[in-house]
Amino acid sequence: MSTSKWCVIGTDPRMAKLAFELETNGEHVLYVKTKAWGYQLERSISEFQPDYIVFPIQPLELAVPNIDREIFKDFPTCFVGRLTSDWAQLLNDMNCPVKKYLENEEFIWLNAKLTAEGFIAAFYLHEKQTIAGKKFVITGFGRVSKLLAAQLKKMDAFPLIVVRSLEQLAEAKAMGYEAEILRPAIDCDDAFFINTIPAAWLTDGYVHKISKAKTFYDIASAPGCLNCNEPLTVPYHLYTSLPGQFIENDAASLLSSCIQRLSKQSEGGSMC
Repeated sequence: MSTSKWCVIGTDPRMAKLAFELETNGEHVLYVKTKAWGYQLERSISEFQPDYIVFPIQPLELAVPNIDREIFKDFPTCFVGRLTSDWAQLLNDMNCPVKKYLENEEFIWLNAKLTAEGFIAAFYLHEKQTIAGKKFVITGFGRVSKLLAAQLKKMDAFPLIVVRSLEQLAEAKAMGYEAEILRPAIDCDDAFFINTIPAAWLTDGYVHKISKAKTFYDIASAPGCLNCNEPLTVPYHLYTSLPGQFIENDAASLLSSCIQRLSKQSEGGSMC
């Protein structure tokens, strides 16, 4: 069995878990715990000459004026999470194979499931009370919202789905949920508010009503939904990575299995 050389970058515990599992499987691994692409990282990668480079979920800071292109001369496969426009352009210029693990459909759904379960852990941590009998207002009806609403309903809570499109409104109602269109007049009284929309939609027009909620949980992707000048008077908790924060081991195993699966597809010539 041939071994490959992997460079895993990032401070997220999931990256450390990936590096450990790769080593356990007999691969050669260079794990660099950093949030920035700097000269030391470039030297380490240049000396190691990896077949695969795994970038962290959040984009690496660029701590050098120009990336050393010699690192990519042998076209290592790059597994990437979220990318800035600068990083996307840089990797495109390098002509390396790029695999976007956050766009893998199986990973997205399973990670959404962990996110829903992670919210429940966060709720118990902050509220110190049961979910049963409580009202929850959930904005959006994507994967996370669907799985979270189903879980809350099973736990005898009362989710209200609030969406921006008529299609999502019809879908939520067809699945048996109380649902309405997102608007500043939304009724948040005596409810726990959960945002799953990955956009800065919360302007000053919404602040008054949302501040009447018991607690505001923002669990969408960074940087969250806030886009207002008026201060929120409701307790606000921003969680942009619930799986990594509350279900670290399972989240790490999910990411590791996804990346290793994608690497095998690459070796077999399949496209992600």
